[in-house]
Amino acid sequence: MTALPQSGRAIVKNIISGDSIVLRGKPVNGPPPEKVLSLSNLVAPRLGSPKDPEKEESFAFESREYLRSLLVGKEVAYKVEYTTTTNQRDFGVVLVQHPIDGETNINRIIAREGWAKVKSPEGKRTATEEQELLASLEAEAQAAKKGIWQDQNTSKGIVRYDVRDDARAFLDKYKGKPIDAILEQVRDGSTFRVCLLLPEGIRQYITLMLSGIKAPAYRKGVPNVEDLVEEYSEEAKYFVESRLLQRDIKVVLEGLSSNDNFVGSVQFPLGNIAEALLGEGLAKVVDWTITMVTGGPQKYRAAEQRAKDRKLRIWKSWVGKAKVGGPEPEFDGIVTRVLSGDTLLVQSIATGKERRIQLSSIRAPKAPEKPQQPTKDQSVKEYGYDFEAREYLRGRCIGKPVHVVIDYIKPADGPYEERECATVTQGPKNLAEVLVAKGLADVIRHRKDDDNRSSQYDQLLIALDRAQKAGKGIHSTKDAPVHRISDASSNVAKARQFFPFLQRSGTISGVVDYVSSGSRFRIYVPSQNCTLTLVLGGIRAPRAGRPGEKSEPYGPEALEFVTRRAMQRDIEFSVEGQDKVGGFIGSLYLTINGERKNVAVMLMEEGYASVHGYSASQSPNAHALYEAEKKAQDAHKGIWKDWTPEDNQPIVEEKPEEDKPIETKDVIVSHIEDGGRIFLQVLGSDLDRLERLMADFSLHHKSAAAPPYQPRNGEYCSAQFGADDQWYRARVTKVNPDKTYNVTYVDYGNSETVPASRIRALDSSFNTMTLNPQASEAKLAYLQVPTLDQDYGEEAFEQLRNLTEGRTLQARILGRVPSSVGSGQALNVVLYDTKNSRDVSVNERLVREGLAIVEKVYRKRFAGQQNAKRANGATGNTAKKSVLDAVMEAQEDAKKSRANMWRYGDFTEDDE
Repeated sequence: MTALPQSGRAIVKNIISGDSIVLRGKPVNGPPPEKVLSLSNLVAPRLGSPKDPEKEESFAFESREYLRSLLVGKEVAYKVEYTTTTNQRDFGVVLVQHPIDGETNINRIIAREGWAKVKSPEGKRTATEEQELLASLEAEAQAAKKGIWQDQNTSKGIVRYDVRDDARAFLDKYKGKPIDAILEQVRDGSTFRVCLLLPEGIRQYITLMLSGIKAPAYRKGVPNVEDLVEEYSEEAKYFVESRLLQRDIKVVLEGLSSNDNFVGSVQFPLGNIAEALLGEGLAKVVDWTITMVTGGPQKYRAAEQRAKDRKLRIWKSWVGKAKVGGPEPEFDGIVTRVLSGDTLLVQSIATGKERRIQLSSIRAPKAPEKPQQPTKDQSVKEYGYDFEAREYLRGRCIGKPVHVVIDYIKPADGPYEERECATVTQGPKNLAEVLVAKGLADVIRHRKDDDNRSSQYDQLLIALDRAQKAGKGIHSTKDAPVHRISDASSNVAKARQFFPFLQRSGTISGVVDYVSSGSRFRIYVPSQNCTLTLVLGGIRAPRAGRPGEKSEPYGPEALEFVTRRAMQRDIEFSVEGQDKVGGFIGSLYLTINGERKNVAVMLMEEGYASVHGYSASQSPNAHALYEAEKKAQDAHKGIWKDWTPEDNQPIVEEKPEEDKPIETKDVIVSHIEDGGRIFLQVLGSDLDRLERLMADFSLHHKSAAAPPYQPRNGEYCSAQFGADDQWYRARVTKVNPDKTYNVTYVDYGNSETVPASRIRALDSSFNTMTLNPQASEAKLAYLQVPTLDQDYGEEAFEQLRNLTEGRTLQARILGRVPSSVGSGQALNVVLYDTKNSRDVSVNERLVREGLAIVEKVYRKRFAGQQNAKRANGATGNTAKKSVLDAVMEAQEDAKKSRANMWRYGDFTEDDE
C-alpha cells in the first residue's frame, strides 16, 4: 500500500486523541493509504485504555471530542514538519478549508480553545514565531478558563470498558432503546467497537455485532492469532469506516451472541449500514440473528436479493434457484385433508389435481414414544402435541381455500418419498408461521448455504423466538398434554358398552377422521375422547375396491362424493343400532352453506346408494330416504341409469296360514344374545310403569353410597351398568372367587360381570313384587341359529338385529322350551314385523338367507307329513301352509341358491 506524501490533502479518518489524527487518501484498487499525524507543538490529555483505564487524564475525552467534531470525515490540508527518529512519529500542521472564527490552522484553534497544552522550546532553543503565537493563545485560554483550563471538577466522565453487570442484565435494561454512541473501531464489516454515551456521563465500551448480517471476516495483526482476510473483507471494512467511523450514531441493542457480545442495529442519518452492505454484496443475511432486527428482516432480504441479481462481489458466482413444482409452482387450492401438523393434501382449483404438500421449514411434534400411563386396554391410544397441531390445522383450513407456493422439493430418503415443500397461506396468514407462533411446530435449522427453505423463513424464526420466550406449546416447561383416545369400535364387546349412551344422547358432535366407503365412516368424538365406526343406516352404497380389487359400479364415485364433503369436517351424528363387528349404525349430518343435510339422503339423491329395506324401516329418516331414491330413479342418476318403473312393481304373495298360537303379543326386542337367543319386552302398561320406575330408581341411587353388600347366587340386586354408569335391577347368576359378580339385567336381558363396588341391595320399593321383570327370554320356533363362534354366526346375529331391533313386532307364542341358561323356560316364538304387508316371519327370513336351519326334529316331522300327503293324494296347491311349511320351503330355496350356510352344498344330509 502506497503511503501518503509528507504534505497534501487527505480525509480525516478518525481522531486518536486531542492532538493526533489519522489521515487517509483515496482508494485505488484497494484500501486507501493512511498516515498518523500528531499536531506539532501541542500536548493533549491522554486517554485511558482497556488495560490501563486509570491512566486517563482529565478532559482527555472532551479534548478528543472537540477535535473529532471539527475534522472527522472532512478533507483537510496537512504538512509534516518533522519526524522523530526514535519512533518515526510524524508531527505537523493541519488546515481546514473553511475558517473557524477567522482561523483555518487547527493547531492554533486547539490552543485558542484550550484543549491542549503548548510545548515549550526544547533546551536552549529560541521559540519560533509560531510557538510564541501558540503560547499567547494558550495564555488567553487560561485566563478565560477554556478547555482543560476549566475547574478540574467540571471534567465529566465515568469510563467502563467492560459491562459491570452481567451482559444479560445490561441488555434487559437498554434493549430496544436507541442509545447515543460513537463508533470507535471497525473490526470487520459487521463487527464494531462502540462507545455508548449513557446517562450521568457514563461511557460504556462494548463490542457490537450487526444483527441479521455477516460480512467477510477480517483479522489481521492480532497477537498469537493467525491472520484471516476473506475475499472482500477489506472492502467491507473500508465501506463502513468511510461512513461511520467516529461518527455520531444511535445503537439499538437487540440480543446477545453465544460469547456474550452484543447484537444490535446502528441508526445513522444517511441510512442503514447493514442494508447498504447487503445491497453492495459485502455481507450476507444470517439466520441466527435475523429475528432480532428491529423493524423486521424484509428490507435486508430484499437488499441481499438485489445484490444476488446483480452478481455483486460475494455473489459473483451466484446462480438463482430454478423454479420447482412442475408446471404449477404456485397455485390456489382447497385443503382436502390434514395428514399431520405439517402435511396437507391440497386440490388445485385450476387443474383439479390433488397434491401432498409439506409446510416448508417446519417440523410438527411427534407422537409420544411411550405411554405416560400404560394401560392394558390396547384400544386406547395416546397422543400429545402432535394431536393438537393436527387438530388446530384441521379446524383452521380443512375445506377452505389456500394459496400454495412451492419452495423446494425434498428428495426421497429411505422410507420417505419425495415431498413438495411449500409456503401455504390462508388470506394474509402463513399457516406454518401460525403453528410455530402457537408452539405447535418447530423450525428446521437449515445450513447457511442451503437455499432449500421457506420463502418466509425469517418470519418463522421470529415466531419461534416469541413462542420460546412465551413458553408456548412444545416450549412450555409444563408436562406435555396427553390425549387418551379409546376405540369404541375395536370389538363387539367394547361397542356394546358405548351403545346405550350413544343411542340415548341423540345428536352428537364429532369429526370425520376417515371415509372407508360411501356409507362407512371413522368418527372422532371429542366429548367422549373416543373414535368409532359409523355405518349409515337405511341405505346400501356400492363398495369401492381396495388397490388391486374390483370396485362395484359407482363405488369409487360414492366414496369420492362423501370424501370431498365430509373428510375431516365437523359433523353431527346419531346412533340407532350396532353391527356385528363393533360398528354403530346411524345417521350423519353436515352443515353446508348454513343448511343441515343428511349425508345418506345426499348420496341417495345423487344415485350413489339404494334404500336398504331392513335398516330403513328402523331409521327415523326412512321417508326422506325413499323420496331421495325416487328422485334419483326419475332422473336416472348413478346406479339408476338404466332403471325403469317396472323394476319397482311389488311381488304379490299369498298370505300363508300358520300354526295356531297359544298367545299373541306386541313386543320389542330388548336384547339379542348368542345363537338366536333373544329377550322380549311386552308392550303395555307394565312397560310404561318400568319407565317411571327407572326414573325413581335413578334418583334413589344418587344418594350416598350404600354399605357393603355381598349378594348370593340367584338373588335380586341393584347393579351399575358399565357402559353408562346407570343403576338397573339385576339378578346374580354367579359369584366369582375374585369378588366380582355375573349379573343379568332383568328388565332388558343383557348381562355383564361387575365388581362389588357396583352392587347394592335392591330396595323393597323396587323389588319384583312391585313390578315383574320385563325381559322374557325367547327362542325362534323351529330354528337352529349358529353361535357367534361358528361359521356365519356373526352374519346371523347381524341379520337378526336388522330385522328386530328398534321395531314393534308381533310375537306368536307356540309354547315354551327349556332356557339355554339355568333351569327356567323360554318362550317359543314366531316373530312378525307388524308393518310388513307380506306377513313373512322373521324366522322364515333368517332361513331363506341361509343364516339358520330348521331343527332336525322338525325336518323329520315335515318329511313325514309330506309322505302322508302324497299317500292320501293331496297336492301342495291345495294343502294349507303352516309356519313349518314356510320355513322348510325357505330352507329348500336357500339350498338351491347356495345362500350363506349352504354355500358348499347340503351339510345336513348326514343328519337325516
